[in-house]
Amino acid sequence: MVGRMPARSAWFRIGGRLGVGVLVCTLAYGGLRAELLSEYFPNGVPGYGTAPGVTVASRQRPKFDPAGVRAGGFFLRPQVEEGLGYDSNVFGSGPRSPGSWLAGTRPSLLVASDWSRNSIGAYVGASDLRYLDQPRQSFTDWTASLGGTMSVGRDLLTVAAAHLQLHQARTDLDALPSDTPIAYRVNDVRASYLVPWGRFSVTPSLAFTTYDYAATTIFGVPTSQAYRDRDVLQGAVTTRYQVSPQHDLLMVGRLLGVNYTAPQPGQPTRNSTGTEVLLGMANEANAVWQYRVLVGWVMRAFAASQYSTHQAPIAEAAVTWNPSGVTTLTATLTRSIEDAAQEGIAAYTHTGGRLVVDHEARRNLLLQASAGLQYADYLQGGGHASGFSLGAGATWLVNRHMRVSATYDFTDQRGTSSPTLQTTGNYVRSVGLITLRFGM
Repeated sequence: MVGRMPARSAWFRIGGRLGVGVLVCTLAYGGLRAELLSEYFPNGVPGYGTAPGVTVASRQRPKFDPAGVRAGGFFLRPQVEEGLGYDSNVFGSGPRSPGSWLAGTRPSLLVASDWSRNSIGAYVGASDLRYLDQPRQSFTDWTASLGGTMSVGRDLLTVAAAHLQLHQARTDLDALPSDTPIAYRVNDVRASYLVPWGRFSVTPSLAFTTYDYAATTIFGVPTSQAYRDRDVLQGAVTTRYQVSPQHDLLMVGRLLGVNYTAPQPGQPTRNSTGTEVLLGMANEANAVWQYRVLVGWVMRAFAASQYSTHQAPIAEAAVTWNPSGVTTLTATLTRSIEDAAQEGIAAYTHTGGRLVVDHEARRNLLLQASAGLQYADYLQGGGHASGFSLGAGATWLVNRHMRVSATYDFTDQRGTSSPTLQTTGNYVRSVGLITLRFGM
């Protein structure tokens, strides 16, 4: 208990700064930085799973979409996916790294209310991945979330919570060269309150997220990952002004506090506070062009004098273009400061972009091609990591309850040569997968 007291004191100082900052801040974006968690949840749960734009792949198809099961004022949408494929480079290392056949199972259940006012949504899903030739690399993830909205006059209150049990593979950017995927769990609670005034609206919001990592082995040596455990508190206030029925001006600000709960003995703390300010525009109603583009500046100040304050330009952009009724192009770009997995390094600047083309070859045959780039520049140690990816896929909508998809993804990732970083290094990887999905 004595060893925990400094962490609590630091947390109270961070909370005090955030409390004052939220009251002073008048420019913010109400997304609550849900980008990471939204990847794990489908649309339907308030607070999570909000995908920008409507694409050829995501739009509704009454003849091929599962109708769901009605239960009173709710719709239940169960589904299960079974996949079989091959991974050419399981460990993400040199040319002699082994490949493996893999089998995946993903059951899930989405529950959403069908009310004229207010809403509740819940989701639970699991993802079991078995490497048939490398069984130690197999793992099971599961996620659950619950969210709801309540109208208060013209205002709207949104409250949500989520729990995720995940694994970090050594093929991820900034991942450690662990012998097996590293297990970790995420707990998240968030709330926002939308206040509209004609063309003008304000949305204060707050989110609290915890990250806890299990121990692993690196080259056979037991290695604790507790130094990565952290609590993240984020406050924001959103202002939005409607220039026209299809164009909004956004003014964005966020305040962030990161408190590491189990710092390494003899190492400087990685606790930090951050401020982000962004400006941009959004068009989320037009059928041809839909976009949300934000650019701004971030400042991250670290509690330890060994880590200097870092400032950098940041961006969050998503643009969807529907040149015709059968083709959609979606481009996304993000630039931010992220907490690092490496020991002795506080954070890194991450830049990532992706372009996806969806095409409806036939009403029940969807094609997709994608390309992506990402780059990590570490704030300490002078190292970096980069990678690019290419992907292609086809989905056959057999009927309302069944669809079959085939995908191929290629990744080329280059690690840093800095001796202060412990990364997986350079590798090339290909993953092919055939998936059969059943839904009701």
